[in-house]
Amino acid sequence: MTVIVDTGVLYADHDEDATRHESASEALEAVYDGELGQPYVSDYIYDEAVTLTLARSGSFPPARRLGERLRGVDPYPRAYELLQVSTAVFTDAVTVFERYDDQHLSFTDATTVALCERHDIDAVLSFDDDFGGIVDRLDPEAV
Repeated sequence: MTVIVDTGVLYADHDEDATRHESASEALEAVYDGELGQPYVSDYIYDEAVTLTLARSGSFPPARRLGERLRGVDPYPRAYELLQVSTAVFTDAVTVFERYDDQHLSFTDATTVALCERHDIDAVLSFDDDFGGIVDRLDPEAV
């Protein structure tokens, strides 16, 4: 199994005051224990998660720590494979974004769908049910 971890899960795990912190942390423990197979994040998800953390915390150190965790910088073990949104994936994402205009996908979510399709990733670990019917979604609260 393989799974791409969505921004909301990464942020909720990192922010102890987030309403979904506990379920995100428990789901990511399953990820780190290898229960969900190889975990991935994309450069777009990295951008969203680090930027969201900076904006909500109002402080650089928490954003830096999250970035270090995602990149596997010491003292954090490398857990995630970082996928790049290439020109081909970007083009696929535009198609996904336009095809599923009724799903209210963000463009980053469209890149996630395109990456799942191009890399045969089994599921997205996400609180966001907008992925429903497009790719398999694992709800962190059910992991």
